[in-house]
Amino acid sequence: MKRATKDILYFETGPDNEPTLHVEPGEEFEVETQINLGQWVEGRPDEDELRRKLRGGNPSSGCIYVNGAEPGQALTVHVGKIDVDPIGYTSFRGSNGAMPGWLGGTGVGSHHKVVEISGGYIHWSGSLKIPAKPMLGFVGVAPQRTRWHNGWCGEWGGNFDIPEVTTGASVHLPVNVPGALLHVGDMHARQGDGEICGAGGIEAGGTVRLRCELGDKPDSMTWPRITDATHVMTTGQARPAEDAFRTALSEMVLWLEDEYAMPRGEAYMFLGQVLEARCTQFVNPTFSYVAKVNRQYLP
Repeated sequence: MKRATKDILYFETGPDNEPTLHVEPGEEFEVETQINLGQWVEGRPDEDELRRKLRGGNPSSGCIYVNGAEPGQALTVHVGKIDVDPIGYTSFRGSNGAMPGWLGGTGVGSHHKVVEISGGYIHWSGSLKIPAKPMLGFVGVAPQRTRWHNGWCGEWGGNFDIPEVTTGASVHLPVNVPGALLHVGDMHARQGDGEICGAGGIEAGGTVRLRCELGDKPDSMTWPRITDATHVMTTGQARPAEDAFRTALSEMVLWLEDEYAMPRGEAYMFLGQVLEARCTQFVNPTFSYVAKVNRQYLP
């Protein structure tokens, strides 16, 4: 089975990234993800080498060229089994936009924690084990012309930090350049909503099995979508958070109108009863929102 390794890491996503792996639509392959730089490197014999290598955040494991992908299509990335490495960490530098200013320097201070991950659990302390729920923080394709560091997310996907991007989910992305140039990274062993620490979630490395498909991009699809066995989901990334929610909401209205034959007004009222929505990431350059509808309510 083909594998995208950590040998070549990209810290920016752009149309000029050189592909490091070619895959066929429908072909299963693996991506070996690189844990972000953090306190886990301290004291390791290769610490200096790692600090030089991990020069930026959210490294993607190379650049994956999907044969046959052309602009105007949609790339669907099916997420399979995720195996997480046995070490993870989380950290907080002491200040970010998630905390109110009246606390003064957040009133929390700078903290970090390195944890063991084993047996399906994050070993938070001697008395507390938290179930692991591995996810991919970063799944994106190259924009048509621009280049973005991997802290960003937008219409091309990227740094979603949406916990629903996990085993059994499919991420639907608009193709902007030949080959799509898929970038994958920023694995978390678990992440709470808001990603309020900045460095996670439990930042971790590991291996994920993926499979890509190509299809026609729906006319109503402007931003990435996510589907799984129980829900259809739209995404929005913007600042302020209200605009991210508005994007995700409007994308869902258009999806219901286009694919489920709901008149726009009917779709809006319908969402007023069944919509599930929340901010999943609050500390990157743009906020991430996910809007969900349970399939049991769809015709």
